[in-house]
Amino acid sequence: MVDSAELRRNYLRPELPAVIALYLVLRALGWVWPLRWWIVPALVLGAAVVGTLGMKAAGGRVVSGWHLWLRVAALVVAMTPIMYATGWGPMLSVGYVFLFAEVGRDVGSAVTRPALVCSLAGIAVGELAIQFDIAPSFVSPPEVHGLAALAAAGVAISFSVVTVAISGQEDAEAEARRSEERFRALVRNVSDVIMVVKADGVIRYVSPAAERELGRRSRDLVGTRALDLVHPSDQEDLEPYFSDVADTEEDVVRTTELRLRAPDGSWHWYEVGTTNKVSDPSVGGFVAIFHNVTERRRFQDELAHQAFHDSLTALPNRAGFLARFRSELAEATPETSVAVLFLDVDRFKLVNDSLGHDVGDQLLEEIAVRLRECVRPGDVVARFGGDEFTVLVPHIRDIGDAEMVADRMLDALRDPIRLGDREVVATGSIGIAMATAGVADPGDLVRDADLAMYGAKEKGRARYEVFDGESALAVVSRLELEADLWRAVDEGGLEVHYQPEIELSSHRVVALEALVRWRHPDRGLLLPSTFVPFAEESGLILAVDRFVLREAMSRAAAWQMELSSSLRIDINLSPRFLRQPDAVRDVALALEHSQIAPRSVQLEITERTALDNDEQARGNLRALRALGIHIAIDDFGIGYSSLGYLRQLPVDVLKLDRVFVDGVAADKVDEAIARAVIALGHALGMRVTAEGVERPEQAACLRALGCDTAQGWHFASAEAAERVEAFLRGEEPLPTRADVLPLSARRSSTA
Repeated sequence: MVDSAELRRNYLRPELPAVIALYLVLRALGWVWPLRWWIVPALVLGAAVVGTLGMKAAGGRVVSGWHLWLRVAALVVAMTPIMYATGWGPMLSVGYVFLFAEVGRDVGSAVTRPALVCSLAGIAVGELAIQFDIAPSFVSPPEVHGLAALAAAGVAISFSVVTVAISGQEDAEAEARRSEERFRALVRNVSDVIMVVKADGVIRYVSPAAERELGRRSRDLVGTRALDLVHPSDQEDLEPYFSDVADTEEDVVRTTELRLRAPDGSWHWYEVGTTNKVSDPSVGGFVAIFHNVTERRRFQDELAHQAFHDSLTALPNRAGFLARFRSELAEATPETSVAVLFLDVDRFKLVNDSLGHDVGDQLLEEIAVRLRECVRPGDVVARFGGDEFTVLVPHIRDIGDAEMVADRMLDALRDPIRLGDREVVATGSIGIAMATAGVADPGDLVRDADLAMYGAKEKGRARYEVFDGESALAVVSRLELEADLWRAVDEGGLEVHYQPEIELSSHRVVALEALVRWRHPDRGLLLPSTFVPFAEESGLILAVDRFVLREAMSRAAAWQMELSSSLRIDINLSPRFLRQPDAVRDVALALEHSQIAPRSVQLEITERTALDNDEQARGNLRALRALGIHIAIDDFGIGYSSLGYLRQLPVDVLKLDRVFVDGVAADKVDEAIARAVIALGHALGMRVTAEGVERPEQAACLRALGCDTAQGWHFASAEAAERVEAFLRGEEPLPTRADVLPLSARRSSTA
């Protein structure tokens, strides 16, 4: 049975009465075959019934297979009698095209083959009906059959065109479906949160990633205000941001960074890119993509911290200190000022060289802790570089406030610092500079504090000095001199002068002491006391010592060869040189370079260096002595001499300091000390040399006390190599108040 409701829904639509009415008008006009008036309407209704039956037989499945063929066949069976009943059968075959174009919109290009086959079959059956006078025709055979053939060709061509159109539409729809599926898969699986926010700020859509990133389901977020998800500190920036987005074109992306609350309650940073899609009816809002950049921000913050902080002490570094300094200078008022304290750890290089860099690092860490405890909460302690620390003291009234901070710093450093199984006492020299009106560059104030610090070092260390212009000029002069010394070492500005050492029993030269001089281009010839102290502080003394070793040994070797003499050369070594691990290697290289015999070389060290409890220095002394080199203790008697240590040292010569030589002929105490030192040296199998002999009575007294050799202005001052060479050859006497004999007059017994 045909369901009447289904019949009305599928075919008894409003256009059917119009078709029947049109037929009746055409019949009245004689434009269609004059069948009985009720035949065609009956055929139309019959077509509706047949079509409905075909749909029911197909079960409503019309996409493919026999269901589609059944439906198409039913439509052809219903339509063909109507076409041929009008008398215009072949000419109305175009109706097949319109009919199946409509079906093609439902089922696509799959309708092409069944439609073409059934349409051609319908035309063939219609033509057979005409041939056997079953169906009327205004055109007689065989002309009507020719028209049918043309109609069949037209139907085939039309179907091809319709198929191409439908196929194109199908491809477009398929691509759209695939694109939509890809987009949905992307949205479902992408880690970023995609959100559509309406113009009023209400969330219209949120991607599934929101549950992972925000801990809330998408459907719970839809309809809420997007602003409620944002960190309170970032909310005030969103209104101008979205206003900017609203004023931009659709394809322009505006970015910002903000914080959203994570499932664990913490705030995570997101980079947000937003596009204006309010006018797009399929979107209807702003499309915002939230990309989690928490790790990137954390890494950036870590890099920023590293850029402005010292990794060893965790204090601000130079860049961090200067940045804070600029800020404080900008906020300074006429009633308050800013001061800088520049601290340099005294003799820190000695700690590094003797105890190792690890111990040095521990020392710096402890100093940083102590300095932090000396300042107010608003002050800034920074490690400016190496063993230098700076302290920024803002909001002070006068220099007295800064001096109070400096006193606390010095007191904090006086307590011994335990480093492993050792205790180290660290002191510091501090320079203070206070900002004055018009000072805008922090670098200028730091420079002034640095200069004041050098002034503190020159005045004995472990103290502070306040910057003043006059003292700064002296410090600048010294710094310039230090820079000039570096150039002098590199460019050959140093030279060696030689002072004879005289055998008191014969007045003959037995050795020459090599003494370094600096030929300064502007200041002339400079003595060691002018430049050796800062050379020792800066480490440049090592280069100076190496120069003197090579120059003096090479010159002595040349004189020995030319004069057939075993003249000894005496060379002073700095404490720093002797404490370095390469000391023996440097001396050995100088010996090899000059080809001088080790027994012709005497190395002189200070009493403090000889008796210092430094294993590296003692090991080097023993190794040098093992090479055959003579070792002398210079300035003996003014240090903390220990007979026990002295007996154990690899020493050949004691050099009596000029302090005791000065009064040896007039002061009984000095004479007694000189006699004791000479006796001690001889008892230990050492030679004794007196330094600073300037008067004949001193030389006579020392000779009477049994002193072996002497040197000083009474015999000869230090002279340039050329003049000493002329004296050694007997060509030119030295300026002297005593009778000093050249090598040519020496007795072999004094060699």
